Amino acid sequence: MQVAAVVLAAGASKRFGAPKHEVLLAGEPMYLMAARTAQAAGLDPVLVVVPPGTAVPPELVPVVNDDPSAGLSRSVRLGIATVPPECDAAVLLLGDEPTISGDDLAAVVAAASGERSIVATRVGDRIGPPVLLTRDAFGLVERLHGDEGLRPLLRAEAGAVTVVERSVPIADIDTPADLDALAPACPGCGIRVPAPAAGPTHEYIESSPGCWALFNDLLAREFGDPSYGRVHRHTVDVYAVQHPGVDDRRQRQSVALHLVGLCHWLEHDLEQDRLNAITQRLASAGRDWPWLEPPAAYAMTVADVHRARTGAEHRALVRHWAKATWDAWVDHQPRVREWAADALLPTG
Repeated sequence: MQVAAVVLAAGASKRFGAPKHEVLLAGEPMYLMAARTAQAAGLDPVLVVVPPGTAVPPELVPVVNDDPSAGLSRSVRLGIATVPPECDAAVLLLGDEPTISGDDLAAVVAAASGERSIVATRVGDRIGPPVLLTRDAFGLVERLHGDEGLRPLLRAEAGAVTVVERSVPIADIDTPADLDALAPACPGCGIRVPAPAAGPTHEYIESSPGCWALFNDLLAREFGDPSYGRVHRHTVDVYAVQHPGVDDRRQRQSVALHLVGLCHWLEHDLEQDRLNAITQRLASAGRDWPWLEPPAAYAMTVADVHRARTGAEHRALVRHWAKATWDAWVDHQPRVREWAADALLPTG
């Protein structure tokens, strides 16, 4: 079968209190996590039902719901009506369930058979998305009205439904509290990345578990591919500067030395080997560095760099990330420039 995906992301977000399609996870609109999972699972095309004025990446097919207040049923009907004729089926999934996995989607597709026209997911006594409809079931969505999704239809057509059982529900984002539980804001750079709340972090580079996991994935790329690793030192400098932690000796030194590193790279064009030697010398001097109050926000984060797909793109993004971060620390640049100049003076 050729199976399309329909990502529903045009809801009124009444319980959330703000448009959920504008909520960012890992630096991108939340619904894109579900859409990219659908792409990776081989669903094609991936249609995204969004409100008017919402930018959708070119690799996805936008379906504009010009009246989101009409409820979820309108988004379902619009999405199904846009599925290309060559597709045999479509999987409907929710844009506010960003942690849906490729295995979840593969299980629904694998359960499709010629005997039944619907596949749905069930947890306990609750049945719902992701839901697969074969083409001969597309017309059933015309029965939906108002803000109801597929559940009334699934109950009415129970004899036509194949059920895929799950032991735990897929996390969805209905309220700000749900968002905080799934992806707390990073105390350093502010991004939200889904991760276990008890996930590992650094001893004094203060970040959320999700942000720290993203950074470590970036480091793994740099260690595993020399074309990425050519800027490894600068990646560490920028991340450390964006995650200063609290006013303590190690944190003060970390911020100062990594800012000096950024200054040496961006304004003195020093190579990594020389930067490493300078940092080691400054760190071993036993100096008590002052606390520098960090900026309130950053124009780029590790999530932006993580989207690179080639070494050249990665290197360019790290440079932009470094420049944007250095600019954010503008209030402290004169002092850091003095430190950087002193570090270049002959020793001994």
